Amino acid sequence: MTVILVTGGNRGIGLAIVQAVGTRVADATVLVGCRSTANAEEPIKELKKLGVPAKLKALEITITDDASIRAAVKVVEENHGKLDVLINNAAAVTLPKSTDLTDVRESWARTLDCVATSQVLVTKAFLPLLRKAEWGRVVMNSSARGSIGRNIALELPPSPHWLYNCSKAALNLATIDFRNAEVRDIPDERDHITFWTVSPGHCKTGFNNFRGVKDPAEGAEVIARLLESKRGEISSATFWEFEEGKFQQVPW
Repeated sequence: MTVILVTGGNRGIGLAIVQAVGTRVADATVLVGCRSTANAEEPIKELKKLGVPAKLKALEITITDDASIRAAVKVVEENHGKLDVLINNAAAVTLPKSTDLTDVRESWARTLDCVATSQVLVTKAFLPLLRKAEWGRVVMNSSARGSIGRNIALELPPSPHWLYNCSKAALNLATIDFRNAEVRDIPDERDHITFWTVSPGHCKTGFNNFRGVKDPAEGAEVIARLLESKRGEISSATFWEFEEGKFQQVPW
């Protein structure tokens, strides 16, 4: 049995990820992470109606609440004894209310906490359970907006929200640092956890008032492809996307 946790899995891209991995990963139990288990009841019913074969279970976890993270780890440990895959999808951006410095500072602090810091803390909290799996994997749901290479090359359209880009860039570097810690501190490669970052693309979700150009299912495709890969096939600390029918790397 492959145990997969998707944070923020009850709606938007998170729900599409649950559907994709729950359909394409054999013998899977997918934990639908959300602030309240009640929020996952209807989405789980709908996925079951669609014939998703995986076992779907709600897991209460608020990624910005340390007590909630600890409680979620305890539930997973007691019920499953391990975690094979952690998909850090939950995130929120807090836009400033005005151009006042205090408002801008608060929006940056809250966004960085939710988009980058909380992903790091959730990952650190689940590392012991990921090590109990035969092959522990962590997927950070990032954005090509956080690609230093593409930003330097002016390949991306202008963004009014620097805080989003910067927080995703921080998340990308955290992914690399997690991999580096494995290489430095764990002598046997067979015990290494694999860390990947993905860009789902500009999907139609409540996050952007449904102004995206892609269906969330298309955004989830990149994660499904990673989880369908064999160990060693796709290097750790790499950044991926699925755009225009192509599964390809994104430059850091």
